Amino acid sequence: MTRTAELPENILDSSATHCEDLARGPLAKQHGLNPAPNESINATSAEAGGRSGTPDEGTVLDESSTQHNIYFNSELRSHLETNTAWVVDRAQPADAASKALADEVALTVATHLESLITGAEQPEEVDTVSALAQSDESRMAEHARAVVPWLREGGILPVSASTTYEQISTFMLLVAQLLKRELAGHTISATGAGAQRLILPYDGDAAHPNSTDDGYGSDSGTEIGDMAGISAALRCCPVASPVEVQPGFSYNCAFAAVAVNRDSTAKGEGDAFAQLFGSSRSVYYCQPDRRFIWGLVCCGSKINVCIFSNYRAFASPAIDMTDKAGRSELVRLLVGWSLCDNDRLGYDDTIVWDSDLQCYEISVPCANRSGESVLYYASTLIAHAGRLFERHCRCFLATSSRPGAPVTEDSPLVPDCVIKDTWMERDRQLSEGVLDMESNCSEGSGSSCWPPEEFDLGSLTERSEIGILRKIDARLKCRADLNGRYPRILDGGWVFLGSDTQLVLDSTRLILGDLDSAQQSRTPFCVHMRYAMTPIGEPLGNVRSVPELIVILHDVMRCHAALYNECRILHRDISDSNILIVRPKSGGVHGMLIDYDYAIDVSAPRQLARPEQIGTVPFISIGNLERLPIPRTQLDDWESVIYLICWLGVFGINDESRIAGGNLPDRLDYIIKCAEHSWIDPFVKRVPYADQISNDLLKVLQRFADSAQNML
Repeated sequence: MTRTAELPENILDSSATHCEDLARGPLAKQHGLNPAPNESINATSAEAGGRSGTPDEGTVLDESSTQHNIYFNSELRSHLETNTAWVVDRAQPADAASKALADEVALTVATHLESLITGAEQPEEVDTVSALAQSDESRMAEHARAVVPWLREGGILPVSASTTYEQISTFMLLVAQLLKRELAGHTISATGAGAQRLILPYDGDAAHPNSTDDGYGSDSGTEIGDMAGISAALRCCPVASPVEVQPGFSYNCAFAAVAVNRDSTAKGEGDAFAQLFGSSRSVYYCQPDRRFIWGLVCCGSKINVCIFSNYRAFASPAIDMTDKAGRSELVRLLVGWSLCDNDRLGYDDTIVWDSDLQCYEISVPCANRSGESVLYYASTLIAHAGRLFERHCRCFLATSSRPGAPVTEDSPLVPDCVIKDTWMERDRQLSEGVLDMESNCSEGSGSSCWPPEEFDLGSLTERSEIGILRKIDARLKCRADLNGRYPRILDGGWVFLGSDTQLVLDSTRLILGDLDSAQQSRTPFCVHMRYAMTPIGEPLGNVRSVPELIVILHDVMRCHAALYNECRILHRDISDSNILIVRPKSGGVHGMLIDYDYAIDVSAPRQLARPEQIGTVPFISIGNLERLPIPRTQLDDWESVIYLICWLGVFGINDESRIAGGNLPDRLDYIIKCAEHSWIDPFVKRVPYADQISNDLLKVLQRFADSAQNML
């Protein structure tokens, strides 16, 4: 088994019918320590010039460059915290022995680096690219000479973003050469040796200008060298790898994104951060085993190091490459990345690509044996982490039965459940309580004793989706008529990382460390959770007819009523994406209500009157939309059903009808004629702007009144 993660071929087609997805084979992806072919995510989207793997589909919207900049500049204002002194510290190894080694190696490398730089001749002109073609030992002096103009204060500044990236790449290659030579002279434990890697840059010719970043459009005919900024990336490679730039830029292979801008003004720096945000989102989208992301922003001779958590990004103070201390800090970062464990790089070692079986091996906490895990196998990812700042929810089609042969198109993996991997935001009071308890641990043992034994994870579980679904199943498992109308948990719990003797709960604290009180107040506390559920459903967009849609919505809201009346659970997020179609092997069709991340137990009165905005914006109730301080009730969810039916009536009930278009009144008339159940009439009067809805839509809604009244 290797530590190479690979993506299925349909990684960008999360809306495809699941049974069709099963016949598709995986395409290779690489990160970490193992070499693999450079293949694009979607074979049809690979571009000329060695670039592949950019997620041109599925990453939110196909936006113009202007929309791209507006969106990510807004994200900057909301989520970026600058001048954070501890960012580079988070790249250092966690255990004391490896940390001491990293400090020693970084100091030695920085010393040799300064000697090479100060001793290098000042060339009139250095061909950086041709210098990279020589052997490792003979290239060191040439690399040093190549970066002297960039590093010397008041020296020659690059004339474009692409030449800036060449200088940065050359510096990193020089550090990698020195690091490789230094490691060869150290005797390192087996554990330390397993964590060694080189951080190498991608080929600058494969970097792309900010106007094409993330699939947001392009300026055809514009040369990269003429652009103000470009986006590129770094890659983790085995220590034995040749020290050279890496070909074939790919987001699903990238360790960290790099945004380069020749403009070192405040505006140029802001544009570079916006570039980095876009590229980092693509890394999240393309790599299902990424817990968090690293990134670099380079403007002129200044570099900022960034770390992205679920809802916050932190940037280091500017590292001045014309200053010896600045160069030493970048060396410390690169050496730390090279010697730290995978979890410090942002990878998740509980999701591993099995190169022999050609599928993912995913560890899911066991439902019946505390502290143990169950291995599941998956080759298809049906939900991605589509946004930079969110829960980063990913879903795999999986099975607990180990494949007897490698997964191929002719021998596909047959799933029987869905694995949901997500980060759950917890209350501020809870996070502060956990951090207070952690202070009772002995100094220096945070990675092995957190959370403390006295902390009750059970109470945290009860308020999670797992806890809610287990409560629902305990109350409704005897209701045969509701079988398959809600998900059932097979296994699941909190994700712990580390060895058997040093397990630590994967959370915001593990990623960012101990934040000060001000940073805590601005940074949501999130905990990593993973669970396997059954049955498997299809997206609502796969509905085949209006009568089938009626059956599905009827099932879902009948289940919703049972959840409220018998379990005291309020869902709070009725939307098209949270209603699935289930087609049992025995025939027929029914609906299933999923995603209970926002669900609450209404038996606790304080849970109801919350002014926060919860749910999917097109479908949330008026009171929810306006954050009114009134109790949220089942009527809010029924109001969401009204908007969902309006949405489907206007835009089409499935993908085929949306593409076909046609006359809107004709489609509405067809829906009215087919509707034999009625739900909504008692609630139409609650909608303040109901008189603005067309008469045709009101007729559709009124056909559903009787069933809704009976359910309530």
